[in-house]
Amino acid sequence: MNQLKKKKFKRQCFWLKRLGEKWRKPRGRQSKLKKEKKGKQPVPKIGFGSNKKERNMIIVKGELKKPVRITNMKDLEKIDPKKEIGIVASSVGTKKAIEMLKKAKELGIKIFNKKFIEKKGAKKASENKEKTEKEESEKKPKN
Repeated sequence: MNQLKKKKFKRQCFWLKRLGEKWRKPRGRQSKLKKEKKGKQPVPKIGFGSNKKERNMIIVKGELKKPVRITNMKDLEKIDPKKEIGIVASSVGTKKAIEMLKKAKELGIKIFNKKFIEKKGAKKASENKEKTEKEESEKKPKN
């Protein structure tokens, strides 16, 4: 596992703001970046690609694991905990996501976005608590 930091290729975005951060091949006739002049940013080439075995993998405690998108309980049960790591889809509701976390813990499956789901669940719980307290205070008759 060769863990080199992925190289960032900046376009000429530091003086042409409309280009943004994403890479586009320089096509200008007199572009110094296109001509690969000394002192300019590097231009992506074939050799910059990542290792085929490591591509699209997530490193968890020194182990490479393939990310798998989970949308329901059946997807969760199909995961192999030794080779894969689950990512709960953003389209899944908070209640189901929390259920999935509990099920994953039982099956010994790791969930990549676990903290986000827990945070989302805690936020929902506090909102519900505030809502019920407000409703109860409104229901009580004033004497």
